[in-house]
Amino acid sequence: MTSNPALRRALRRTLNAVGSSVEFVESADEIAESAELLFIDKATRLQADLPKLIQIVGENGRVVILGDSIEDSDVVSALRTRKLDHLITDWDGLDETELVVTSVKLLEGDIFGIEKYLSWGAKIHEITVDSYEVKREALLTIAQQAKLVGARRVVVQKIKSVADELLMNAIYDAPAEAGKQGDQPAAAPYAREALDAPLASNAVIRYACDGRYFAVAVQDEYGRLQKEMILDHLQRAREERGRPQHDDRPGAGAGLGLYFILSSATRFIANIDEGKRTEVICLFDLKQRPRDCEGCARSLHIFHTSSTDAHHKTVLAVNP
Repeated sequence: MTSNPALRRALRRTLNAVGSSVEFVESADEIAESAELLFIDKATRLQADLPKLIQIVGENGRVVILGDSIEDSDVVSALRTRKLDHLITDWDGLDETELVVTSVKLLEGDIFGIEKYLSWGAKIHEITVDSYEVKREALLTIAQQAKLVGARRVVVQKIKSVADELLMNAIYDAPAEAGKQGDQPAAAPYAREALDAPLASNAVIRYACDGRYFAVAVQDEYGRLQKEMILDHLQRAREERGRPQHDDRPGAGAGLGLYFILSSATRFIANIDEGKRTEVICLFDLKQRPRDCEGCARSLHIFHTSSTDAHHKTVLAVNP
């Protein structure tokens, strides 16, 4: 049982609301073999046999870490484990909406869409970027919209820069990666900054605001983004925090760019239908205090269509 009754109530209330049966356990031995969704806290990760916990979870099950941070190298290493694709830092002030969305996506398999992370009624804007001129105008439009909804100047700049990087990843890095697999012609190494060259691919960018979060999502039709790629770049570029910049060396791809995205957004979500489609969603908390805006994203979620079959059992293992 968790020593935090408020957290326990929030988890039981939220997870029951999405149709899961909930069990609280104190050790791996108490986890039923039928468990498909396992929530663990920082104490569990530090004290328990994490590989053993993960092994117990069903073949299609997933593990969610609560109360940890991707600033911690051990957490990044843990995230490399198969079935462990989700991290929510704020266990003491759990956003139940985020927990609902994460659980439903895992339970039902419908993983795509920026709408899931915004309040009902928020107007979604969509732009198909098929030229540098459209890309430039799209970034200006998004920045202007962020200003109109009251985002602070530093947040506006982050939103614009992240949108730019997401687009560059979609129109150059994704087709280049597909080219390595022989599916598509590879983009030229320096095409990212060749402003007079045609785009390697088109991309769709969507953005919206519900008063609390400003959301930006970019979608490509390649489905080549991988969890290992995200974590590799995060680990490689950790020491570069505070000096974000595009890494335009041949073969560098989205190295520092991905790290910059992770260190700028409040929440990072990657939805991947391997070989078909990738959607990256970034949320920016407009009510976050300035001193809380520094550092890495407070949530990291990586969804795969192959891992989202219908589940019915949820187990929370905390404080072993």
